Amino acid sequence: MSNTGAAADPEPEDSVGAEPSDGTPEPTKLSADALGSLSLSGGMGKAVQAGLSGEALSGRGVLDAIGGWRGIAEALVPGLLFLIVYSFTKDEKLAVIAPAALAIIAVAIRLIRKESPISAISGAIGVGIAVAATLISGEGQGYYLPGFWINAAWTLGLLISIAVRWPVLGFAIGAFRGGLTSWRQDRSLRRVALWLTVLWLAMFVARLVIQLPLYYSGNVEALGIARLVMGTPLFALVIIFTWMVLNRLRQSSDDSTIETVENTGETPPAA
Repeated sequence: MSNTGAAADPEPEDSVGAEPSDGTPEPTKLSADALGSLSLSGGMGKAVQAGLSGEALSGRGVLDAIGGWRGIAEALVPGLLFLIVYSFTKDEKLAVIAPAALAIIAVAIRLIRKESPISAISGAIGVGIAVAATLISGEGQGYYLPGFWINAAWTLGLLISIAVRWPVLGFAIGAFRGGLTSWRQDRSLRRVALWLTVLWLAMFVARLVIQLPLYYSGNVEALGIARLVMGTPLFALVIIFTWMVLNRLRQSSDDSTIETVENTGETPPAA
């Protein structure tokens, strides 16, 4: 369900307090790794970073945000293999062999190629937990049980952040702008942070609402298809919408700055 991807350390961005040549303060840009710590495998951080920096929405950018082709494969293929084998054999013990073997191979390939194995290892751990859940439950739908725990945890966390009026997306926006709480001083940023957090919450809630009945009905094939469709594809749509909203926010802010300069001759301080 999660999408992962490893990358070399990015070049350092502008440091705190740095100013461009025209004297206009520019928001701090944190590294992709720093933003990634705030997100689902970096996807949320990438969308925030790209949107607020004015980066044009592109297929390549979205692909990078969801982990690249390898990250997508490592996220989707194990579940797909389990679903295919189980559909033909109806044997959950036999069906878990393929994803388990694939996860081990993915880690081995990264080690052989001397690449960072972190994402592959995290994927292997996820598959290992799913395999264990399947074998312990003795049912095919047990393979998908850990995914419900993850979605439930995110749902609870996002709900709490909204309830206490500190929506999670606000911290991602604040990290990019140079202060984790700076967004609370801007009404438009608070509103955007709230509704984007609601958007991400809706994704997790939708997964639970649609997939849990399939789990309890024992319809493994339908559950597997729902998990695949509501995994990376739905995640990508949320990334795209987040990117678009923040890009539009950035453009509105730029237009406001230009208008202020034209009317007063003074450059307003950065939010």
